[in-house]
Amino acid sequence: MHMHIRDARAADAAAIAEIYNHAVLTTTASFDIEPKSVEDRARWLAGRSPLHPVIVAEVDGVVVGWGALSPYSERPAYSATVEVSVYVAESYRGNGGGRALTRALIERAHLAELHVLLARICTENMASIAMVRSIGFSEAGTMHEVGRKFGRWLDVVTWEYRIEDRCVTGSGSGDTHDESPGCRKEEDAR
Repeated sequence: MHMHIRDARAADAAAIAEIYNHAVLTTTASFDIEPKSVEDRARWLAGRSPLHPVIVAEVDGVVVGWGALSPYSERPAYSATVEVSVYVAESYRGNGGGRALTRALIERAHLAELHVLLARICTENMASIAMVRSIGFSEAGTMHEVGRKFGRWLDVVTWEYRIEDRCVTGSGSGDTHDESPGCRKEEDAR
């Protein structure tokens, strides 16, 4: 299966809504409880800034997942911190789409000179937790019973990825270069 990742376009609003609404209605991956309309997702896409892109993953021309960088807070001191969100169509989960979208968003954050990516994940979502951990996100803490969905209280763990920490580290005898997403190539790091 070949997956192509690209910037989202207005024409992707329906696919983005469909993928997201399935998560809203059937999972704790989103704490929204009402589906979003195609018109709402079109407005949402149109209102994005270059620092906060939406990307999609396609297989054979069909959108099978999407991801976004969103402001963590409107307060100016947080401007280099973003929240990462990734959703993959149910029939494509487990095929690396979430990982590919997350890596692409890390690269976009690096190019935009952002500093920290945060992922807030319900503690029930073990697949997403395993995925962000494998990419190099670090656990920052758990907020207990902060959401209520499907008649139960839900905990959320926050994961963080500091771009600069993942790239170039001094080793005494020369620099080592991490191959993590969002890192400069060796020739760019000198």
